[in-house]
Amino acid sequence: MSIEWSEDLATGIARVDEQHRELYANVARLHQTMKEGRLADLPSVLDFLQRYALEHFATEEREMESAAYPGRADHRAAHQEFVAEFLRHRARLALGVSAADVVDLSAWLGRWLREHVRRVDGEMARYLRPRPARRTA
Repeated sequence: MSIEWSEDLATGIARVDEQHRELYANVARLHQTMKEGRLADLPSVLDFLQRYALEHFATEEREMESAAYPGRADHRAAHQEFVAEFLRHRARLALGVSAADVVDLSAWLGRWLREHVRRVDGEMARYLRPRPARRTA
């Protein structure tokens, strides 16, 4: 199962969208690594994904905090759940890499990203995007 960025996932917040594109590209890299049987490359791909996801979440959380976004606690909780689940997948892979486990991780990442970006990040973006100035007569 391949995962690709599409513009319908854009939030309209340039830095967030740039990071989302990079996350999508690296989930696709994970899939390609498995597809080509380069399982020795898996640790570096997973290290990057983990580090980049944490950096991305920190970016979103700073933006939400500075704008006093009312949904920030729930959004932060979703990030924490992602990290916990990602670490569970990594622990399972550390016991022995199987193609099925990598496919499972790749599919989970794809589902999580699509849902989170469309719904949770979409709600955040609607609040954070600059609103046009109101004209007074």
